[in-house]
Amino acid sequence: MAARTKVGGFRMVKQGFLNLPEAERRRVIDAALDEFARHDFFTASLNRIIRRAGISKGSLYHYFHNKEDLYLYLLEEVAARKKRFLAAALDRLDKPAAALGFFDTLEVQVRAGLEFARTDPRLLKIHENLESVHDPEFKARIRKRLGIQLEEHLGAMVDRAVAAGELRSDLGREFLLRLLGFFFLNFTQIFPEARRLAAVEPEQVEREIRQLLAFLKSGLQGREAPSTPKEGGNQ
Repeated sequence: MAARTKVGGFRMVKQGFLNLPEAERRRVIDAALDEFARHDFFTASLNRIIRRAGISKGSLYHYFHNKEDLYLYLLEEVAARKKRFLAAALDRLDKPAAALGFFDTLEVQVRAGLEFARTDPRLLKIHENLESVHDPEFKARIRKRLGIQLEEHLGAMVDRAVAAGELRSDLGREFLLRLLGFFFLNFTQIFPEARRLAAVEPEQVEREIRQLLAFLKSGLQGREAPSTPKEGGNQ
């Protein structure tokens, strides 16, 4: 039996898939995106993915051991696309990303994440469908793998922010990581308007973003961080 190949983070995929030409890999990924955006993991059909991708069932099992391997690969593919999108958003800023404070970086990531969702509604829908799954063991297993990758991203941000006095050190690193991880993994529950961005007025989206960020900042900001003057000049 062919061994699984671990590629970046938690991705599990067979070498046969990695050996495919880029266009063929894209076709399989696109078919899987369609299916898992329309259905949750348990109601998604490998047969429909196979038909859309124009491959045989034998070929699919030459690429992945099972549906969960394909699903995990797809989730990491979405995460990788989002990471590239966020990096590009940071590169477009008028100052280096390293010069941004924690909450400025968080705001850029939230705004870029919403723009990313606009680029392909399927990407956000896949995460919504994960939330709808009623198997707690499966959901916990998948979210744990997603959380490991997210923690690697957030860990460095949190460490720098605590050292700079931007985040409260009394809350502890693990608590901060759990809280921020919950914020990102459950973003559409906290901000349900993200599920229907095309139908929501931009002013409402802007208001919700500012409320979310203000809430986090009021509870997490360190005492050494500079305060923002209140309107009216009263300090």
